[in-house]
Amino acid sequence: MTLIFLGLFILLIGLVVRSALGKPNLLLKLIIHMLGGIVGLWLFDFLLSILGYSIPINFFTIIMVGLLGFPGVLALAVLQFLGI
Repeated sequence: MTLIFLGLFILLIGLVVRSALGKPNLLLKLIIHMLGGIVGLWLFDFLLSILGYSIPINFFTIIMVGLLGFPGVLALAVLQFLGI
């Protein structure tokens, strides 16, 4: 699972560099937004596991993060801390 997210992170970096070199279109911005959220979800899950918390990575959380991006990751972390 870690290798998948590492691959997504490398893809995200490549897309951000491509976006910075030229004028990004709407689809590229959307893909960067979604990949940033998914990689952020994995990083938060990894860091929170040290403290004993875990954000489940499932279809619902990926859809939420895909739509909201990194603010969705923060919302999931807050919901996890509140126990909801």
